[in-house]
Amino acid sequence: MADNNLAVQYRKNFTDPSIVIGTITVALAMITSFLPNIYLYFAYGVFPDWEHLLTAWGNIVVMCGAFYIVEPVSYFPIFGLTGTYIGILSGNISQIRLPAAATAQDVLGAPAGTEKGEIVGILGICGSVVTNILFLTVAVIGGEVILRLLPTSVTNAMSKFILPSLFGACFTTMAVKKMSITLYALPLALFLRYIAVPAWLCIIICIFGVLGITYTLYKAKIIR
Repeated sequence: MADNNLAVQYRKNFTDPSIVIGTITVALAMITSFLPNIYLYFAYGVFPDWEHLLTAWGNIVVMCGAFYIVEPVSYFPIFGLTGTYIGILSGNISQIRLPAAATAQDVLGAPAGTEKGEIVGILGICGSVVTNILFLTVAVIGGEVILRLLPTSVTNAMSKFILPSLFGACFTTMAVKKMSITLYALPLALFLRYIAVPAWLCIIICIFGVLGITYTLYKAKIIR
């Protein structure tokens, strides 16, 4: 009964206000993203014809449409509702926000999918946003100068290996929590890439495929 009361209070005092604020801020971000286009139209009369506009939109949907479903579903267990709003608004979800949230939860022993895990994950995301802004400010001001001073071998290594390293570290952080799932999740991903399945389809198959396999094995009492 006490746990139920705490869950009700958590939703009333934190989740529900987060939904209101998150809906407003995401809607504002969507609207303001069109301000440059609106300015160009009213100031200079520049506007693409509908044929080109719909063609460009269709190309984007083909390339990125699957991520509209895949990303919220795959990140929600770690981010929670509020963290998802923040992650979508701040960007760099898989590269920065996800590792930050997962690491914070792991260090503090706050399981993902719980109220405690959600709070810890949010704090990790917010910390990464502040840090990201500080480093971006430095990078924008002096990044080009710093990169010019570095050897070509270093800049090439950074461009090739930073992102795979982040994904590898994130995968390892999750894998050690449930090694039995790794035994079929990793081979599935490697097999799909080996047969050259498109990246967006590979992500969908990996996420929902692993979910389906894990659910089946759990119901069969093969894994716990």
